[in-house]
Amino acid sequence: MNLNYWCSGTPASMEDILDAREERAAVQKQMLSKHPCCLVCFTLNIPGPVKTFPFTRWLYEVGKAELINITQYLTWTGKNNSARTFLEIREIRENTGEEGFFALSLDPLKMKSSLTKLEEAHPLGRLFDFDVLRPDGSKVSRRELGYSQRTCLLCGDPAFVCGRSRRHSARELITREISMMETFFEERMSRHLGLIMQKALFYEVNTFLKPGLVDKIHNGAHKDMCADTFVKSAYALTPYFTESARMGLSWKGEFQDLPQLFSRLRERGRQAEKEMFSATGGVNTHKGIIFSGGIFCCALGYLISEHGLLTSRFIIDDFSLLPDIIKKMLDNLMKDYVSLEACRSEPKNCTHGEQLYRSYRLGGIRREAAGGFPAVFEKGLPLFSTLLHKGYSLNQSGCLTLLSYISFLEDTNLFIRAGYQKARNIQQELTSFLSSSSPKEQLRILPSLDRYFTEQHISPGGSADMLALTYFLYFLTEKPCCFS
Repeated sequence: MNLNYWCSGTPASMEDILDAREERAAVQKQMLSKHPCCLVCFTLNIPGPVKTFPFTRWLYEVGKAELINITQYLTWTGKNNSARTFLEIREIRENTGEEGFFALSLDPLKMKSSLTKLEEAHPLGRLFDFDVLRPDGSKVSRRELGYSQRTCLLCGDPAFVCGRSRRHSARELITREISMMETFFEERMSRHLGLIMQKALFYEVNTFLKPGLVDKIHNGAHKDMCADTFVKSAYALTPYFTESARMGLSWKGEFQDLPQLFSRLRERGRQAEKEMFSATGGVNTHKGIIFSGGIFCCALGYLISEHGLLTSRFIIDDFSLLPDIIKKMLDNLMKDYVSLEACRSEPKNCTHGEQLYRSYRLGGIRREAAGGFPAVFEKGLPLFSTLLHKGYSLNQSGCLTLLSYISFLEDTNLFIRAGYQKARNIQQELTSFLSSSSPKEQLRILPSLDRYFTEQHISPGGSADMLALTYFLYFLTEKPCCFS
């Protein structure tokens, strides 16, 4: 990750820190006088003069979310659902550190016990500091609840002993803490991206009616696969998508070095193909999405790392830089095709895509990817979002977006199965129809179009891959990453 960004902040002076302590005591006194109840004071254990930087702002939100989860659990188990649990919340966000004060209508002992368990069990719990005050202002200690003193991050001895003797430098401690935060963030975020891609593949295969494609209704133009085959494949490929995201998150190179990142990804993609074939008994369900989906996960991981996307839930604007990142990653992707132009005779082992390029200059998914997937970012995703906003269901929006992709995409699956001229005719007629019809009219042609594609053995698999990528980006805006 780009630690220069994630760990940069303004040092706090000793005077600032002492002032913050006085302010903390004053806030506690004010809140307890107003709400004589259970008061939780949440801070972070950050050594050294720099107390606030992007990682700590993210870490504070992680701890705050855990605190909210615990209060909801205690409220529910106490059969006090109607009670107002949070009586008051105050937060201080200065260069002396993130601080939160929460006045709660809960038992201080139960709250301290639950928060202590969190500090002990959470991978980053050692960096959380939850003080729980009674109505009289006294703190509930770990010891009175039967818990031992907190231990040192570096040696395991009691933390207060190491702190008093200054056994470890602040630099050693903060280096260790940053490593913990980086590891935890990368693990959770990469797993999140991998699972969202899995979800996108599930939704793609279950979208119906997709002309000529496998869905939950029928197998379309395919005899060797069904929806279950795609489900098995999606499960098998989830670790690959997770690793692809982790590659991007952990990448330490510069922007101009991104082609090297793609080389690493490509090697892992070849292994993923073997894993797919093993899961499906030799059936090619997701070879295209191994390529495209891996690129999306990896590029998004790099974007998050390099530009500090700390939010757990994305918005569409967060993806604005993805096309440029992808284009840089794939700087050299079209070189193989360009070399084909100089060949007078057809090379041995020429793929279907290479044959189409030699004959018709169809760049297929390579050209689409090398251009930063303009079909998805400039056409498909905006259309999909607009349809949802107008009240169409996910399935309807997916089908209509798929029709759009089929009408213009250089889908080599379509051109191989239909033949070049028939595929062009299909695209021209579909483009004309889409431009002059309403979404409801477009939905009504799906059964007849599906029947035609199935009878003609036409399967626009490349367009289906673009639909899966559209679902992927959409679900990232709907489902937050869980750091609990």
